[in-house]
Amino acid sequence: MPLGKLAACFLFLFPLAAQAQSLQENWQSLYQQSWQATELKVTQQQLSQYPAELLKQQARYPDFKQYNWQEIEQVYRVSQTCQKNEQHNANLNDAIEFELAMCNDQLLTDDWFQAHTLLHPAGGSFADRYLDHQPNYQPSHTVRRYLTIDNPQHPLHAALSTLSNEGREALLNGYRAWMEKDTLWLSGEQGLKAVTAETWQPVAKRLDITLSGPNCTFRYSNLCISDVAENVLALRLFVAGLSILILFMTVKTLYTRRQQSREKRFILQLLTHELRTPITSLGLTVEMFRSQFDRIPNDTQDAVWRLMSDHQRLSQLTENSKIYLSTQRSQQLLKQTASLDDWLEHTCEKHALSYQLNQDRELTLPFYWLSICLDNLIKNAKQHGHGKIEIRATLTHKLAIEVTDQGDFPSAMAQFFTKFQGKTNHENMGIGLSIVEHLMKLMGGKLIVRRRPTRCILELPL
Repeated sequence: MPLGKLAACFLFLFPLAAQAQSLQENWQSLYQQSWQATELKVTQQQLSQYPAELLKQQARYPDFKQYNWQEIEQVYRVSQTCQKNEQHNANLNDAIEFELAMCNDQLLTDDWFQAHTLLHPAGGSFADRYLDHQPNYQPSHTVRRYLTIDNPQHPLHAALSTLSNEGREALLNGYRAWMEKDTLWLSGEQGLKAVTAETWQPVAKRLDITLSGPNCTFRYSNLCISDVAENVLALRLFVAGLSILILFMTVKTLYTRRQQSREKRFILQLLTHELRTPITSLGLTVEMFRSQFDRIPNDTQDAVWRLMSDHQRLSQLTENSKIYLSTQRSQQLLKQTASLDDWLEHTCEKHALSYQLNQDRELTLPFYWLSICLDNLIKNAKQHGHGKIEIRATLTHKLAIEVTDQGDFPSAMAQFFTKFQGKTNHENMGIGLSIVEHLMKLMGGKLIVRRRPTRCILELPL
């Protein structure tokens, strides 16, 4: 390997090795301080008084290393028939003798348990099975020494009852520490200690290490040991990165929408300004035709009427657009007085649709902008809806105009994802539902959208 690469690897790995070494030193310090601050739960002298194999979890189960299944069945048949089988292996002598004694309700002395093997071939100790057979028997200290640790009468059962089987196995097999809930169990030359969270957690906090978490610098038994500063730094970096990403996306979205709004506003201002000259010129032409209308042939008078009507619409559109783009809201949305029935008939007739109205009345409203809203709802129903289109107008203390079709309006979740797809329809220059909603707010009303079937309601207080 080239010298440069070797140096680079050394520079990269040396800080990691130093960090791991420092963390191990902190862990050793936590172990020592916690050990010194806690009394012994079980002394080593107490542990040594009892056979180690009876303290293990394996003592509860059949010993298939020394006995096969047929031999265990032999012992079972003796317990059921109370008859000794002449042909059996010598390693079954203790078990057969014990089962025959139980059949005869024979009392066993302390010497019997000392002179025979500890474990029954089918699992558990002979002392366990003897106490099960003699529930009123009060065992001596000698007999209690030969019980398994899971037996409530074992002298160490109460002291180790809060420790799980896995934890007890780990400590007895040589591990120096085990976490049981919030209690840190420690094993040393003097015995076992149970360190409460109130004792070891402040020490761990001072040493800036944690014994549990998603990221481990190294593992020991069921402990996940890592540097607190490292975890906090990683979490802070993640939160900071996520916050920056969300902020960037939000700013970008707002900036893009603002730019699009400014571009649309500029184009509308430009079109409004540029249309003035040709509309004015067209107006002069229309006035000339109007002054000489009687001299025009009958077959061309209809065309002149259409020209005059279109000029009037263009003039109104230009004037209203100029007012809409004004910076003073008080100048926006000029109102006109008209019959509600006449206005609905004029608007719906263009789309060859009928309508329903509960009562007619003359109202003073911004009918021009209201016509734009209703036109766009009808066009939207024709383009995206299904079935018959119905228009209902209800006049009470407010005006409600409902456009209904048999389509299914997209849900709020679908609309949310559609907004972030970035798709724009350049062929469709209609105002759209968002602008209809905006116009209704400017008029002091609101747009209400219902689903299944689609119902768009223009609601305007009077």
